[in-house]
Amino acid sequence: MGKHSLIDNIFVVTIILRPETNLLALMPLLNQNILLSSHGGDAVLKIADFGLSRTICPGEYAETVCGSPLYMAPEVLQFQRYDDKADMWSVGTILFELLNGYPPFYGTNNVQLLKNIRSCTCLPFSPLILSGLDPDCLDICSRLLSLNPGERISFDEFYWHRFLRRKLIGT
Repeated sequence: MGKHSLIDNIFVVTIILRPETNLLALMPLLNQNILLSSHGGDAVLKIADFGLSRTICPGEYAETVCGSPLYMAPEVLQFQRYDDKADMWSVGTILFELLNGYPPFYGTNNVQLLKNIRSCTCLPFSPLILSGLDPDCLDICSRLLSLNPGERISFDEFYWHRFLRRKLIGT
């Protein structure tokens, strides 16, 4: 894809997903569901496959377990109720994978995956890229992939995060 890749366009997802109403759209976000219209820098980012999406009102929770386990928030893997913070986890796994070329957590099954998520004390960034990553990029990744959904970054915090604001204004 050259210099312009999904990592350069990740901020577009925040614009597309920004709720303008009092309803929140919950969907399993996967890197396979993010498409670019071309290889150029003017590519349009599109999100595909809304078959499992649903809408809930603020303050309500979903209970359906759906999606690919590598992108599911821990609360979903544990069959707990969840809200839009589960989507923020999915955004974090996609961003991490775009940066590193591999997902942040693995497991031979869902139980092992959840155990690996719970035991993680530091995100496994590739040593090849870690020294070159902007501190704001590291911050947004760690806040998106917070184990506790109450501590996880909200959509508004994500949207206004310094890392994305700098990408939007080109600094």
